[in-house]
Amino acid sequence: MKKCSFSEAKFLLSTLDEIPPFHDKDKKILPEVALVGRSNVGKSSLINHLLHRKKLAKVSAKPGKTQTINYFNVDNQLIIVDLPGYGYAARSHDMQMLWSGAIDQYFQKRAPLAMIILLIDSRREPTKEDIAVVQWAEHRKKPVLLIFTKSDTLGERERKINLEKALHLLPVENTLSYSIKDPRSRQKLITMINDGLTQ
Repeated sequence: MKKCSFSEAKFLLSTLDEIPPFHDKDKKILPEVALVGRSNVGKSSLINHLLHRKKLAKVSAKPGKTQTINYFNVDNQLIIVDLPGYGYAARSHDMQMLWSGAIDQYFQKRAPLAMIILLIDSRREPTKEDIAVVQWAEHRKKPVLLIFTKSDTLGERERKINLEKALHLLPVENTLSYSIKDPRSRQKLITMINDGLTQ
C-alpha cells in the first residue's frame, strides 16, 4: 500500500449496523484503522487533529458523545473508524450493552480491520475493557498502537511512571504519547500508522 499523507479527509457514515466494506476507485477494499478507548479519552480531538479538520469529529466535554460507529475516508486510501467510547456509567444499561455489542461485532466480523489504535488517558490506569481489547487483538494477530492522550497535562516524570504502569498491564510494543498541542505528535502517528499498515 502507498503511504498515506493524511492530506484529505471526509466523513462517510455513522451507524451501528453492519455495512459493506468501502472500496477505492479501482474497487479494492480499503483497510480500516479503528480507534477505541474509554469515554472522554480524547478520541474526537485526536481524530480532528490527525485529519487536520477542526470539526470533523464531534468534540464534547460530556463523556459518551460518540454513540455510533463513525467512518472517515482518508486520501481514498484508508478508513479511520471511530468506535463508541466505553465505561461511561451515566448511560443506561441498555445503551451500554448496545455499544458493547456494536464494538464486539465490529471487531469480530469486520474483514477490512487492519489496525487498532487504543487510546489511554495518560492520567488514568488502564481499564478491564482496555485490557480485553489488547488480548483480543493479540489473539486475532491484529497490530495495536497504544496512544497515551492528554500527555501535556503531566510532567515528564509522572508521565513516565504512568506509562510504565500501563505497559505492565498492556504489553503493547508500539506506543506514543500524544498531545494535540504538539504538531510533531500528528506526524509521528501518521508514520506509525503507515508503518503498521505496510508490515
